Amino acid sequence: MAYLRGMTKTVTATGFDTLTYARRLKEAGVDEAQAEAHAEAVRDAVTEGVATKADLDTGLAALKTDMLKVAIGIVFANAGLTFALLKLLPQGAP
Repeated sequence: MAYLRGMTKTVTATGFDTLTYARRLKEAGVDEAQAEAHAEAVRDAVTEGVATKADLDTGLAALKTDMLKVAIGIVFANAGLTFALLKLLPQGAP
């Protein structure tokens, strides 16, 4: 177990467990430093580009704001079109 000093169990969103991976490499005869480096390299490769909850929250907030702007624009465009068409209608009966 001394070879795992400093390593903590890390399970990413994809389910990769670096501690178990490093242990298996060590049990297979891989040098301690190489096992740890390999586990960290694989973890980095697996998690690169994975969105976090904070990323998703930020993205959803921006999407909500954009959708609100579009909805307000549609309301104003609809109101403007309605008033323009009303102006074209004949005023009263002769």
